[in-house]
Amino acid sequence: MVITAANNTRLSRRLLWGLILLYILPGLFARSPWKPDDAAGFGQSFTLTQLPFSEWALSSIGDRLYVEGGLLSAWLSGLLGKLAVALNLPYNWLDDAMRMGNVFWMILAGWAIWNTTYRLAKRVELQPEDPLGTAPTRVDYARAVADASVLCFLGTLGLLVRSHMQVPEVAELAGISIMLLGAVRSLDRPIGAGWMIGAGIAIAFFARGWAHWLPFLLMLLLSSTTHSSLRFGLLRRMTRAATVFAIPFAIWFFWLMSQKNGEIWWNAWNEWNVRRFLILDPTKSFGFEDLVITLKTLTWFLWPILPMACWTIWRYRNALSEPSIRIPLAGALAGVLVLFITNPADEANYFPLLAPLSVLAAIGLSTMKRGLISLIDWFAVLWFTFAAVLVWLGWTAATFGFPAKIASNFEKLSPGYVPDVIGLELALALMASFAWVKLIIWRTASGSRALWRPMVLTTGGVILLWLLMMTLWIPRIDYAKSFKALGESITVAVAGHPQTTGKGCVADYNLGYAQRATLQYHTSVDFTRKGQFKEAAECDFLLLQDDTRQGLKIKVEFEAKASERWELVWTGNRNSDRHEFFFLYARTGEVQEK
Repeated sequence: MVITAANNTRLSRRLLWGLILLYILPGLFARSPWKPDDAAGFGQSFTLTQLPFSEWALSSIGDRLYVEGGLLSAWLSGLLGKLAVALNLPYNWLDDAMRMGNVFWMILAGWAIWNTTYRLAKRVELQPEDPLGTAPTRVDYARAVADASVLCFLGTLGLLVRSHMQVPEVAELAGISIMLLGAVRSLDRPIGAGWMIGAGIAIAFFARGWAHWLPFLLMLLLSSTTHSSLRFGLLRRMTRAATVFAIPFAIWFFWLMSQKNGEIWWNAWNEWNVRRFLILDPTKSFGFEDLVITLKTLTWFLWPILPMACWTIWRYRNALSEPSIRIPLAGALAGVLVLFITNPADEANYFPLLAPLSVLAAIGLSTMKRGLISLIDWFAVLWFTFAAVLVWLGWTAATFGFPAKIASNFEKLSPGYVPDVIGLELALALMASFAWVKLIIWRTASGSRALWRPMVLTTGGVILLWLLMMTLWIPRIDYAKSFKALGESITVAVAGHPQTTGKGCVADYNLGYAQRATLQYHTSVDFTRKGQFKEAAECDFLLLQDDTRQGLKIKVEFEAKASERWELVWTGNRNSDRHEFFFLYARTGEVQEK
């Protein structure tokens, strides 16, 4: 396809930043932390807000050490939480304020992806054909391709939900994107490239450990050592990168070792990192079932950038030795390698693929035939319009009871929920739907041949569906996933029971990290973690969690061993979960002081 200056339209900077904010802001507010991953990440950050900065070297949820993740995302969210407390914001806004850290990481990742694509698209080997001398300038063409890469990034289905959660992989994605940008900068700015690669390594490491950035770095180094223009000065760049990474790592490590339980946390965290590598765990291996899971997840998680990136690789198959294709391809291969050496069922392990595939997908847009672009457009129109109609139909049925059959199905999913029509949310949903119709009309009637046009409808459709879900459905979703009502019931039960010693703390047994995190946020009681029944003597109350699918096995065993010391005073569960039950016990005898 011949690209001319007339159809090489750039996206407005305001529009591009507006799309990023329109993508990330909905879903961050007016809801409670959702179990399991969002709640666990919130609990990690929430605990930091209650501690002095001198105790931030390791992470915990309450008084339990928490090692399943990194520290960087929790540090930023904890800072935002402390700021919210200092500003005297309402308590129920605390989790909303802490989720604002996702905005920073997403903007940082988008900035790195845009600049990576821009620098690659300026290279001679990627310039469009110019048989008539009407091609755009190198800068204009590179900007248009870079704009398309951000649309590819935002239009990826797998990024949508987890980018709105307090999960460490969002920060890790930013670090890996900066590593990729550093590798590209080594082509023309080798001095600054080393510092940038080191900064990316530090961000990715403190965000989520070793498992993802290490294969990524190794593949980038392998790509560099097999090409003369990249191999020059490689040792100096890596020395700078190691310096940037080693300084904060050394400071943090010595700080960690000075903390109480610091060595225990370090050993447990490293053990968790090792367990993520299947090849280092003799009890695990990558089998046929894992391969099936990987292929299924790749199909939807990386839509549509995976097939578009494959098209680019095929279209530039004779130029794979060029750095402009070699570097993002090396990053993509590193992401695939991660899937084979870690747990493929964990969606977080697919995040390292987002940055290199978004770059590759955008590079190949200028080579797509008009028929293929039309196919992408019409697929987006039909699929996202159909999905939006279903969202509206489901909301109408759940709110007004018509159609009755659909309404009854939603009642089964969230029994006890009383629908409420909120004017602002309804107005935003109507505006989003109207904007979608206008976008379709513009795209089909304008005849625009801008490079980014194949991604406009896909990205717009993703934003539309998320806006509809986060306006029309957010109250019901929050009702189904939140522990707020349950926490309030526990608070009332503890406050209304005559205590035996005046110690109102609640020991917990068999509570997961997500349950513990949300309950300690939504209750006005003091939780103290005790792992064994005999150690629970410090508190007057004990909260036990069990599952009816196992016949309440844990509850039965507990009462058989401790029925003389504990009396069941309250039982509760969330209406949306028919199997998960909580049991509150009060001490029956005198507490032995230690």
